[in-house]
Amino acid sequence: MCADGVTRGRARKIAYVALMSPPRLTGKVALITGAAGGIGACAARAMAQEGATLLLTDADAAGAARVADGLGEEASSRGHDVASEADWQAVTAWALDAHGRVDVLVNNAGVFLAAPLAETSLADFQRVIDVNVTGVFLGMRALAPVMSERRAGSIINVSSVAGLMGSPYLTAYAASKWAVRGMTKVVAKEVARFGVRVNSVHPGQIDTDMNTRQREKTPELIDRLIRGIPLQRIGTPQEVAHALVYLASDESVYVTGSELAIDGGTTA
Repeated sequence: MCADGVTRGRARKIAYVALMSPPRLTGKVALITGAAGGIGACAARAMAQEGATLLLTDADAAGAARVADGLGEEASSRGHDVASEADWQAVTAWALDAHGRVDVLVNNAGVFLAAPLAETSLADFQRVIDVNVTGVFLGMRALAPVMSERRAGSIINVSSVAGLMGSPYLTAYAASKWAVRGMTKVVAKEVARFGVRVNSVHPGQIDTDMNTRQREKTPELIDRLIRGIPLQRIGTPQEVAHALVYLASDESVYVTGSELAIDGGTTA
């Protein structure tokens, strides 16, 4: 759940502020990949609360549909292999047929791999690159021109603290997330003159199903990473979702090419 790790008092305060403030994403159409769970699902719920119309995609089509169903008629979903050029063409056509535009693209879909270099197969390495790098590339290439034509839009690429620093056993994952960081900066400069913004977010250890699965495989690695967090705790998907809402909203209209670390001080 998105509220995992958030105290009841903090949750009530957040809800109160939301009630007192006008919705920040009213009128915006947001497409979120990897939306069946974790950060993607939480971002969908946060953006729905702020008035956005949502297009949710995931390789897990049933999971994306469950999230969309929980958000009402302003959300729709479909299956999506982000590493497929044909799938991106189909998703773009679906979005434009339904709404005529996409105002926000959150390239969130990703896979994680932790393994010693000598035990990382070429097939495993390539799979991480296909999803984490090619998926982001294809998403930006499909929708940046659409946004540029309207001279407005926000692209948010979900990278990682692994794209800001080196960590043992993350050769494939780090390669992919550094690539996302680099592509973000390049495309941000290419499309800035058209009013389109491109930023990356860099979550640290976040309490998602992906993190749980990796903890089961390598508990000593995850425990060591958490001990290195200055705030001394793992983050929540909700805390990442807050940042995504900010970058999607007009509050960040002068922010592009930036790197926002959401990591409890790990990369400070």
